[in-house]
Amino acid sequence: MRFGFYLTLGMTLKIVFPLLLSFTLLTTVVSSPRASESDVLPKISIQRQLFIEAEGLADNPSSSRFKSLMVKLDDYPLKPYLLQKSLIAYPYLANRQIIEQFLVDYAGSPLDRPLRESWLSYLAQKNQAELFLSSYRDLGENELACKRAEFMLANPNQKEQALKIIEQLWVVGDSQPKACDKIFLEWQRLGLRTDALVWQRLTLAAQGGSHTLIPYLKTLLPKEQQYLADLWLKVRRSSSQVSRLSNFPGKVPQYEAQIITYGLSNLVWTNRDLALSSWQKLSTRFEFTEQQQQTIATKFALALTIINHPDAEEWLERASAFSQDEELVRWHLAHILREQDWKHALDVIEFAPDLLAKDYLFQYWQARAYEEVGAPKQATLNYEKLADQRHYYGFMASGKLARHTNLNNIPLIYTQQQLDSVLNMPVTQRAFEFRELGRNVSARREWNFLQSQLTDEQLKIAAVLADQKGWHDQAIFTFSKAGYLDDLSRRFPMAFDQTLKTSAEKNNIDPAWAFAIVRRESSFMPDANSGAGAMGLMQVMPSTARYLAKEKVSSSSLFDPTINVGLGTQYMRYLMDKMDNNPILVTASYNAGWRRVQSWLPEKNGMPLDLWIETIPYKETRNYVKAVLAYQQIYREQLGNSENRFKELANMQMMPKG
Repeated sequence: MRFGFYLTLGMTLKIVFPLLLSFTLLTTVVSSPRASESDVLPKISIQRQLFIEAEGLADNPSSSRFKSLMVKLDDYPLKPYLLQKSLIAYPYLANRQIIEQFLVDYAGSPLDRPLRESWLSYLAQKNQAELFLSSYRDLGENELACKRAEFMLANPNQKEQALKIIEQLWVVGDSQPKACDKIFLEWQRLGLRTDALVWQRLTLAAQGGSHTLIPYLKTLLPKEQQYLADLWLKVRRSSSQVSRLSNFPGKVPQYEAQIITYGLSNLVWTNRDLALSSWQKLSTRFEFTEQQQQTIATKFALALTIINHPDAEEWLERASAFSQDEELVRWHLAHILREQDWKHALDVIEFAPDLLAKDYLFQYWQARAYEEVGAPKQATLNYEKLADQRHYYGFMASGKLARHTNLNNIPLIYTQQQLDSVLNMPVTQRAFEFRELGRNVSARREWNFLQSQLTDEQLKIAAVLADQKGWHDQAIFTFSKAGYLDDLSRRFPMAFDQTLKTSAEKNNIDPAWAFAIVRRESSFMPDANSGAGAMGLMQVMPSTARYLAKEKVSSSSLFDPTINVGLGTQYMRYLMDKMDNNPILVTASYNAGWRRVQSWLPEKNGMPLDLWIETIPYKETRNYVKAVLAYQQIYREQLGNSENRFKELANMQMMPKG
């Protein structure tokens, strides 16, 4: 009976599948909605209702109602998801032809993975090796990857490749599923699990993998090396263990040096002085490879520079001898700027790698250094090169020259034919339809897939389409991916303008500033939800919302633009009151917290604002402040205020702690 049911199901789906491929063939048999329905709702609205009903029946594709709905939904963009759901429910050999064709037609799309995973799992269970291998794609599922290796291992022509795959699956920092045990045992039986590979896996487990794997890997090491597993565990749990010389007997010095490198690289961030004293002792007892020395020098240089430690310059020079790492060079410059050693700053900029030297950051600080060492003509020349750039440093340069900014606004020119060619793609239709249904995650998955299928020119058109649909976050991201940054009205939209203006006025803050915060926080994505729990347009934390509202605020309400913007602008006002009405400090506080920002203020003397921003310890906050200031200028001009605020910012002083 069950076999017969599967065949019947297969036949049913074979009837459904051609309808999916040839929409036009059914135009004469599509059932029309009842007259009363069509009088009230357009066809697409009716189809949305029918689609939701059909989703609930897709697990029973033989039902007459489901078949009827599939006919009515023949030209509906999301119909493939109904077929996918049915095939996931019944991934049987009777449906092989339909499944394989479906996976070809939608390869790489969001429709692919769920069905492929279901199909592969079924084929593995039925021991269908040939079909499994032909259908296999890496889905990031280790159980399926191990099954693939098992099937390949059984084929003499694929055995060598299978053994390489097994090694890659074994040498990871986490435990693998039990389904992998069979191939691992065979791999081990062939003598391929070497001590070196055990050490490699132990290192991965200790340096961020699963620490629970370490005791097991210890048993696989030679007896004389097993103490190293205990040592890894100690140092992982507490990096201060690296300071205890008795932990390092020197029995296997090359491996102990590896553990020391890891420990010191972590310890220097929590206890700088202990890390320095430990290095002095350990460096005389162990030989470190050049790579290990570079790792230690770079970590020490960054950790010491951020807190302006007296030994920072020494370690910056030492690290620079190994590498001209971008972050390292930037921090080296920032450290020298903090000391206001302008001649040394010119030297660092002159010897920076060519690619970095062309960066706006280096161009601006070269001009500032010329200004400070008494070379105003050279400073002006450099400022003039930068001043036309629509960028934080370009705006700062224009402020130094006391001239207007140049926004370089060049709206994209396109034809209706170009719009239609992208709009009519099935994947575009699926993305927009999911958005109409309020299924934003599914919509973004389809949109991301669409972008992978388009040329740069088509990407620009797709960005315009997203903007026209009010999908501002995807318009912004898509323009960025296409590399077209000059269409300002679309990249910096006046979305939710009345809500933002009203809330900004109510809380007595600059509307352009509120727009800039939203643009940086969420790119106008109302349902944005960060890993830290911040929600909505202005990324308001639920705890902050409760504090400001003085009452319980549901998390879901933070996705309401009006509520979110009201609370976000209220929080900006709260921070203004905390930070002496200094919007620069408030901007930094919005990202990093006001107590932390207060700790970054100069201790005694004032400091130029641009210099203070450049030496903010947190890279994220540093970039955040620069971006918001630049965005605020753009929005000021879009709101009708052409005055360059950077004339004031470029010469402002940050006052010391009060």
